[in-house]
Amino acid sequence: MGNEELKAKIVEFFHQKSKSGKKKFYMKDVVKAMKEEGYEKKEIQHAVNDCTVDKTIMYWSSGSTTMLCLAEDFHE
Repeated sequence: MGNEELKAKIVEFFHQKSKSGKKKFYMKDVVKAMKEEGYEKKEIQHAVNDCTVDKTIMYWSSGSTTMLCLAEDFHE
């Protein structure tokens, strides 16, 4: 299972979950979902970081907490 495949699954996770109305997720939510797919925590975290470098996923902060969201949902 390559990094590109994991990155695609992470982006798909955000697209699927965003349909229900929730747009922002904690890293632990992403890790939990991807661990169910058989990935390890470290490789998930690295893939999420790669997605932020690619600007497909962005970090969002309220000042007291940091969450992740799709780049197109960042303005909300």
